[in-house]
Amino acid sequence: MGTDIAGCVEIRPHGPDTPWILARIDLDRLPRHYDAFGLLFGIRNYAGFEPVAAARGIPEDASEAARALPCLDTGHGHTWVTWAELARIDWERPASKTDDRLHEYRITSQGLVKLGKANVGTGLAWRAVAGEHADPRGSSHPEGTEWRRGDRLWRVERLVQGDVLRTDPELRAVLDAMHELAEQHGDDNVRLVVWFDS
Repeated sequence: MGTDIAGCVEIRPHGPDTPWILARIDLDRLPRHYDAFGLLFGIRNYAGFEPVAAARGIPEDASEAARALPCLDTGHGHTWVTWAELARIDWERPASKTDDRLHEYRITSQGLVKLGKANVGTGLAWRAVAGEHADPRGSSHPEGTEWRRGDRLWRVERLVQGDVLRTDPELRAVLDAMHELAEQHGDDNVRLVVWFDS
């Protein structure tokens, strides 16, 4: 079973010491993106990022509208992050370790085509090359380790934080919307409140 994100963006249009209100930004479009979940909130952090805002809980001053959202009570990993914190992310910073998932590519005459990442080994083809007892966690092998078989290549890689935005236009759209709100209301007066469902 996978993990999905839910939540909302809140603003304080009248500044500190005033109530938060719900901003109408749709988080339902956010896909299941574990690299973003790991970097921002420490959930499914296979890439080994140092999370920006993990396990903070539901804000004590959350808006009534946010508290009334479906699944808030049944979710897990509740946390929040302000635009000020998101604006300080160094998108060029590498993860603190190599990715637990092996990165799989198809070898073509034009170069490598990324097929994806796998966190529980990558199937029989990889096992046939790496050995039946090889550890399927990429982080258990030196960075850059590769296995090849036919037109497939598996590689141990380390992500940088900017990889999250390069592969997730929906997240970029939410962050862009938060940035616009922060320009109106101030960086500390815009926040993302999230929780997860597994």
